[in-house]
Amino acid sequence: SVRGFFSFYKMDAVDGAAAGPKTVSVFGKVFPKDTFICRLFYFFYFASFGSLFPLLAVYFKQLGMTPAQAGLLLGIRPLMEFASHPFWGMFASRFKREKLLLLFSLVSLIVFTLMIGFVQPTTPFCIVYAPESNSTCQSVLSPAGRSTHGLLGLVKDTAGVGRRKRQASPQLIDTIIDMSMLDNEHVAGLAPKYITTNEVCNYDENAQGVLVSPPHSTRVYREPAVQQAFMMLLILICLGEWFSSPAVPLADSATLYACRDNPKDYKMIRIWGSIGWSIAMCLMGVGLDYSDTFRNHPCPARENSTAEKNYTLCFVMCSMFTFVSCLLATQMKFGEDSTIPTAVGGLIMDTRTDEVAPAVAEKARARQLQADSSAENSWLTAAKALRNIHIFVYLVWVMTIGFGAGIIFAFLYWHLQDLGGSPALFGIMTVVNHGSEMFMNMHVFKFINKYGHVKIMIMCLGANVIRFLLIAMLDNPWMVLPLQIMQGVVLATTWAAATTYITLIAPENIRSSAQGILNFLYNGIGRGLGAIAGGVVINIIGTRAVFVLYALFCAAVAGGGYAINKFFRYEGIKYSANMFDDNEDAIDMMSAPQGLPIRREGGKLTEAFSAQTTAVNSNYGAIDPAQDAYQDAYDQYVTTGR
Repeated sequence: SVRGFFSFYKMDAVDGAAAGPKTVSVFGKVFPKDTFICRLFYFFYFASFGSLFPLLAVYFKQLGMTPAQAGLLLGIRPLMEFASHPFWGMFASRFKREKLLLLFSLVSLIVFTLMIGFVQPTTPFCIVYAPESNSTCQSVLSPAGRSTHGLLGLVKDTAGVGRRKRQASPQLIDTIIDMSMLDNEHVAGLAPKYITTNEVCNYDENAQGVLVSPPHSTRVYREPAVQQAFMMLLILICLGEWFSSPAVPLADSATLYACRDNPKDYKMIRIWGSIGWSIAMCLMGVGLDYSDTFRNHPCPARENSTAEKNYTLCFVMCSMFTFVSCLLATQMKFGEDSTIPTAVGGLIMDTRTDEVAPAVAEKARARQLQADSSAENSWLTAAKALRNIHIFVYLVWVMTIGFGAGIIFAFLYWHLQDLGGSPALFGIMTVVNHGSEMFMNMHVFKFINKYGHVKIMIMCLGANVIRFLLIAMLDNPWMVLPLQIMQGVVLATTWAAATTYITLIAPENIRSSAQGILNFLYNGIGRGLGAIAGGVVINIIGTRAVFVLYALFCAAVAGGGYAINKFFRYEGIKYSANMFDDNEDAIDMMSAPQGLPIRREGGKLTEAFSAQTTAVNSNYGAIDPAQDAYQDAYDQYVTTGR
């Protein structure tokens, strides 16, 4: 029964005490109600993101925008998110209205998402085949049907108001074409196509202005109208991100409070966000491919029925999922001393340090940052402590991988669309990516504990080199699916390694600030500037060349960082320098009773001690400093090690 599938109940009181916490039973498995609400919240909240945000790049492309414009619209979001954190942190600390602020941020996301869907340039013209009687011309401009499209058009069509569009005749529909069909030498990633008299005979720039047509679309826009839409979208995205950015940190704060007795449960709760994202994106991809494209298209064409998509469905579903998460947020609980949004990220990073092996943790702490214990916990203090050359190289590696993540998020679908990829493929790619990422999150510390934080980051950079080169060489968009597995593995490994490494090396008094800097470099500077800079370069040379350039950049950063670490091997190292060399056996090193480094087998110090075994046994109980076997072993280790 439904009641048996999903039921709330209270635990029996013990010895007359108050009833215990409420629980939820799903398929016979019992969850605490508070953590179950958090699971549902993450599922629906990130389902709202998955139903729209991965497709925003191709949506902006369909509006006639350039890669530089689309990259700025997508890359500005993480930068605005970090810019707003200090303000919302002070607001939450002063007013202590966490739930009200969470609801406000969710409502803001709904409002600004819908507003973004209303902004579209008008479509004044279509491109049609030239009449057969005209042998000197291939295509001509034709006035587009008068219509309002996007969310505004959907509202008017539903209400039955507004002027109805002039229906195109069947003869005109048969002649409307996509400009990219006439370009046999199209460079993947370049958009939009500028209308010229070479392709369109009756085009007059003085009379009609500069006209552009996006690839995979029959629409023709005036460039000033596209620029106006871009500026309006930029303002709405900045404002929307500013007001909606507290949502995730506040939800994380409520989740940490709900699982306060066992903080390790956080990752199993948070994983529902990835499940919601991937399911929603998959459903949207299939829905866009197999639903009617447009009810009211200004340039309908039979040949283009599957190329141009109606993303109004994505905006509507994003708002609906967010509304459900808003209802769930009313049931979330916050403690009396809830963590402010700016500090939540650090607490989340702290939950996984116990999964690092003791030998690996000790090796990381060898490069522990030096900071005055009485110093203020600020980003400036943490930045000064992070000036160690090894830490600087490590952070550059992390930021480089974040840079690639920004390029992929903004322009992978953009690139694959030019190769013939469809939204259904994009949905399957998302499932593969998030599936591999979730699997890797479960097992990532097996690899970190085996190879260490430094080597694992070099491996991630190497995997990025291979992945981006292969993406650049692909002609069949479906062949990208195996590479999505690599992406999930790389991103999960990078974040787990970087967060635990910074947490281990940062002194407690500046740990949260150091963690904040890491988060800003990876998710802010890396992902944000990756999308922005990638768009600028794609605007000039296309996506294939940018993927190759990034792969070469990864190789250079990995090789240069490795060389710097070797050259400054002993810079900023505590204890014995050779104790923490990045060799293959370093992770197997343990500490002897007196704190001396010793490997389980096969090491120099082990051999030194073995060579002195006879002397130790024969002189057991004698104290002779000049003949002390342990002292000789240590001296031999230090001499040969250096």
